Amino acid sequence: MLAALIRQAQQAGLVVEPGFAPKEIRWMVNVSGGRFTGIISLMQDRKGRTYPRCPEMGQPEMMALPKAVGKPQAAHFLADTCGVVALLSALDREGLPKTDAKSMDELAKSTEKHQTYTELLLLASVEVPEFSEVLSVMDDPQQLDFLREELGKAGAKATDKLSFSVGQIDLLAGDLWHDWWRTFRQENFGRAASVSGGGMLDFTTGDRITPANTHPKLTKLGVGAIAMGASLIGYDKEAFGSYNLNAGENGAVSEENAAAYRAALDNLLDKAPILGQMKVAAWFDHRQLEGQALIDAIENPSTLTQSAEGFDLDSYDDTEEVIAVQTPEQAEAVARERARQLLTAVRRGEAPSTLTAQYFALAISGASGRAMVRDWKTGPLEELAAAVMQWFGDLAVISLSGKHANRPKFFSLLMNVQRPKSPTTSMDDYLKPVRNLQLPLWRAALDPFMPIPFSAVARVMEAHKAQVMTGKFSEAMGRDGEGEEKGRIYTRMALLRAYHVRKARNQGGYSMHSSVDPHHPSSAYHCGRLMYLLANVQDAQGDDINAGVVQRYYGAASSTPALVLGRLTRLSQFHLAKIKRDRPKLASHLEEEIASVWAVLGKQVPKTLSLEAQSLFALGYYQQLADSVAARRAAAAKKKADAATSEEVSSQPSVPKPLPDTTEGA
Repeated sequence: MLAALIRQAQQAGLVVEPGFAPKEIRWMVNVSGGRFTGIISLMQDRKGRTYPRCPEMGQPEMMALPKAVGKPQAAHFLADTCGVVALLSALDREGLPKTDAKSMDELAKSTEKHQTYTELLLLASVEVPEFSEVLSVMDDPQQLDFLREELGKAGAKATDKLSFSVGQIDLLAGDLWHDWWRTFRQENFGRAASVSGGGMLDFTTGDRITPANTHPKLTKLGVGAIAMGASLIGYDKEAFGSYNLNAGENGAVSEENAAAYRAALDNLLDKAPILGQMKVAAWFDHRQLEGQALIDAIENPSTLTQSAEGFDLDSYDDTEEVIAVQTPEQAEAVARERARQLLTAVRRGEAPSTLTAQYFALAISGASGRAMVRDWKTGPLEELAAAVMQWFGDLAVISLSGKHANRPKFFSLLMNVQRPKSPTTSMDDYLKPVRNLQLPLWRAALDPFMPIPFSAVARVMEAHKAQVMTGKFSEAMGRDGEGEEKGRIYTRMALLRAYHVRKARNQGGYSMHSSVDPHHPSSAYHCGRLMYLLANVQDAQGDDINAGVVQRYYGAASSTPALVLGRLTRLSQFHLAKIKRDRPKLASHLEEEIASVWAVLGKQVPKTLSLEAQSLFALGYYQQLADSVAARRAAAAKKKADAATSEEVSSQPSVPKPLPDTTEGA
């Protein structure tokens, strides 16, 4: 995994030199003629500008810095926070500096860090004269007050990072300070090889190296990681040591390669989708944009349709890269189209022989100061395309329109396996009960033979029954248009169907269709169909489902169908008799539907249903509902269209028939 990340860093052209790393800078302070001349906001879309090559120190270096410069606190060189550089205090809601004990203590520490910051400028100014000009105004209390006032007016926060430009020279963008910084790090933080023979073998490359004592932290992880970052590899516990080896010697990786894998992973994590409470960093040995489009589709299927009409395999060349001169937006559009073509090719069994790209997918989350690898998977790109296509297919269910409902987003699956979140519950607390589902669902998305965990079915059924018993299910299904509640139903039915499809694929047996299936072998499924048809009799005059019958009987019918369905069938005869007086054709149609399901069931109505069988009951109920509603809507639309056509014809003026031709020889 680390070797693949290092190759990715090289392929992406990332800065991987130790002591340098990308940083987000939000404010640029200009200095000219010994004075502060203004500040420039680098914010765009709520983010600052990322400089790819900023000075960086790891935690051990930060701990060693105060002794190296003779100061009580550590500070970052050149790029640090407004609180450290300008002594900008944390502000309250009224915009005034906070004066509580904690804030005052932080201000005192920032003042000590400010002294270290200026000391570093002083040391660097010996070789880089531009730092002398910055230092001259930093040492002027009036100029510092002016800077602090201007930052406050601009809305800067104490935690925002800033840097300096001198005249027209952007110090971070240039390399004036690079050589001094390398020398300073080597003199103060460098160390000789501690193992005889010139070093150890690097685990990632096999080269003989001096292992990095500690590894740099990931700064773009989030999702459970602390703000200071999270270590992917660390040795801060005694149990991590063995054979008298110290710290990084237990897993030898050179400082350069440690910087490389961190740079690659941070770059990927910065754009990685959040799936529940983890991120998925995916990369490819080539065809990065097309592969990423497939990964993104798992999180949001609307970014990628399942097929592309008119795709010609002769026009597909996997070795042809996306044109470099395109804008990022154009390149992404081309990548999505090529990914659609790839899905179509795989669906047809026509994957081009030139398809040689490999994908790498790393699921990762934070645990305070540590980065936890949740899953690691690699394989051919065509396998990923086939898996994504199968994931879409397994989640397919028919909506009330008679067409496939939108495939659910990955995060929607996690959100809807349980009851809706209350306004007073935080998202972290809400996701805790289903945290153990995010990884198996992600693995299922990448592997068509990975089962959907039964625990997901159990949670869905609990939430689904609650939705039905409170009447929200019937209310949503009886309402025109889409909505949050209806989307929740589609998502739950999609997950239930995927569970049974995966089970049939792995264990053999009858697979679950995306729409109503009169030939399904499960009696539980047909019990669900029958339950809907019996409830529908109560409200045969319209599209709305009678909530009273469903709410009162659904729970009992889904667990003890033999006890309930016979009774409801007898009660339906009274309603059918009433309907028959006014609408005999409708009554006859309803009777035929009910009779057809009873014919399939025969005398095999189960006395009780297991939880898994209850999920089949739920699918049967939903699919029969969707089929019936779609059929009624289609019939109503056809009737309306026929009436409009008839009215249009009748409104046209009559045209007299031509007289017969009586000419000779006609």
